Amino acid sequence: MGNTMNTRNIIVGLAAITLLAGCSIFERKQVDYKAGAVEAPALEVPPDLTKSAADQRFAIPAADGTQVAKFSDFTRDKAAEPCAQAASAPVATTAASTTQLLMVGGVRFILVTESFDRVWRKTGLALEKAGIAVADMDRSKGIYFLKNVSKDKKVADVQVSVHEVNSVSDITVKEGNDLNGKEASRVLDALFQNLEK
Repeated sequence: MGNTMNTRNIIVGLAAITLLAGCSIFERKQVDYKAGAVEAPALEVPPDLTKSAADQRFAIPAADGTQVAKFSDFTRDKAAEPCAQAASAPVATTAASTTQLLMVGGVRFILVTESFDRVWRKTGLALEKAGIAVADMDRSKGIYFLKNVSKDKKVADVQVSVHEVNSVSDITVKEGNDLNGKEASRVLDALFQNLEK
């Protein structure tokens, strides 16, 4: 059995060498593709492509309005002609955003002349910048629920509310049900200082 294995291995090895060496035995014939090439005449531009269109639907009136401008009028050298003064485009003006800390009827709030989306984002960034931790938020109601940041355990939950009316938003801070609590005032002041203006 060992003898037949050795014989089979030798036969397989010789067959592999023969197949690999067989590829180099045949002569490779180089194909000369340029030998059969035929000289072709140079391309010519058809005469109708060098003339302007004669269809009057696309005629352009001349500057004086009396004659129809020709193609040659537009292709001549324009370097001698002065450039026309560019008309100034109207500049879109946006109302500057104003941020104010106000007190009306004993209630303190921040008034921002921007949409809810922008003020919501700015409020979140201001809370983060002030180091005030947000426990949860409800964007559909416009409320940030803050973690109890006071050392006093008796302080009720603090909420920051954002509301919009006619592209003007207000930010209020509520401590439990009290809009003027000590912690609410501290958070409102920190928000106002860190709010991007």
